[in-house]
Amino acid sequence: MTFPRLTFPRLWVALAILLPILAALLATLSTVDLAYHVRAGQLMLDQGSVLRTDPFAFTTGGAAWLDQQWAAQILLALGYRAGGWSGLAILRAVLAAVIVGLVLIACRRQGVGLRVAAWLTIGSIILAPAAMGLRPQVFGMALFAATLAILAGRARQPRVVWLIPLLVIPWASLHGSFIFAPVAVGVAWLEDTLVGRPGAHRLLAVAIATGLASLLNPFGIGVWSYAIGLTTNPTIRRLSSEWQPTALLSASGLLLYGSMLIFGAVIVVRGRGGSWRQVGPALLWLVFLGGVAASAERGIAWWALAAPVAVAGIIGRPGPAEVSPADLPAVALKPARPERASALNGLIVIVLILVGIALLPIWRGGSALEGPAGLLTEAPQGITGALAGKVGPSDRIWSAQAWGSWLEFALPGVPIAVDSRIEVIPVSAWNDHLALSGGAPNWQSILDRWSVTVVVASRTEQAALIPLIQASPAWTVLYQDADGVIFVRR
Repeated sequence: MTFPRLTFPRLWVALAILLPILAALLATLSTVDLAYHVRAGQLMLDQGSVLRTDPFAFTTGGAAWLDQQWAAQILLALGYRAGGWSGLAILRAVLAAVIVGLVLIACRRQGVGLRVAAWLTIGSIILAPAAMGLRPQVFGMALFAATLAILAGRARQPRVVWLIPLLVIPWASLHGSFIFAPVAVGVAWLEDTLVGRPGAHRLLAVAIATGLASLLNPFGIGVWSYAIGLTTNPTIRRLSSEWQPTALLSASGLLLYGSMLIFGAVIVVRGRGGSWRQVGPALLWLVFLGGVAASAERGIAWWALAAPVAVAGIIGRPGPAEVSPADLPAVALKPARPERASALNGLIVIVLILVGIALLPIWRGGSALEGPAGLLTEAPQGITGALAGKVGPSDRIWSAQAWGSWLEFALPGVPIAVDSRIEVIPVSAWNDHLALSGGAPNWQSILDRWSVTVVVASRTEQAALIPLIQASPAWTVLYQDADGVIFVRR
């Protein structure tokens, strides 16, 4: 049996794409955000219109809901209908491959060789593994990476930049990260203007068109206030760890700030010899994205994608004494020396592909509701089964926040108190939720005020509440297991 012969640079390229796919297939699917997105998408598919009022939480009173991510929810619902939770897990792996592939293309277009482009791409994924969870953000990451790849190739294909406004039209209905698109185009315009590259005026027009294209959505300019409002919402920053500043000594913080030091050193070295006019816009871009990443851990995703591409542009750019790529466009793409091809490299790739096929969740069976065993997290199976058929639209469930999204999916039409949409739930409800979870003395009056009929308490999130309800004659235990306890009013 013979195996394809691959050079080491091509092996690195294969690893840069295959390793994220394998990681995506190995990882679990968190239902904390995903489940309600799927359920919202199902509702929109069934009724044929975008959701504009909250259909889930009784604490909102059916208030208006600017569901900016509606298109992503429909895509997720379609993915679920096509292949269940297994299909969504495979979709995540495909999106991971698309994202890293586009980052690799962007790095190559910046002038670095295959090996360096692959290393930078691998570094991109290492910087933000948590960002690859299946939620609307990954659609935004794919479009952001596509924007970077288009801008990186603008010197050879200048008119292709007009694709960016077209990408932003769906992007504005997929994820709030669309606001980065006109900024990225603006940075490219500044760079081309400073170095005197022809066509800079085109990029300015594209930046304006990109901003206008983002308004082509059901909520118009409201998507901008939504996206910007998330970053400044005090309740979100108080309750969500991923919206809090990135801690220096955390795992993600060490990677983020370490990469800043490394990339900063590269800029300093390449900035010598009078080329600061060239690296200045890239430096501003990195400072902007670094600020976003430092201010909120969730912002690391955009640094992770853009910083390696920017650094590739600095590495791939010739120094003062080197040949200009405008004179010899192919120079930067030629390998420095001939690379030997090896059948062992091909065997490694084949083995990784076979491992990926073996990891597909379709082989693991499971139920339609709960998916393959071990795939979903924050989806308490025993509690879900105990509630099924026992609760209905007339009930009101107060549950652990981490379970809210799952219960909205698993128990359609049954109102819950809180879920992962921190910006939608009223602040008063969040204050009551924190009081309940902490075992506040007035816990009974809180439940009475909201007319709660069922409490689904987590043994971790609401450990202080469980003994209080157990001691109350007004409540009885319907079910309990290692995950939590279901209480109903007598």
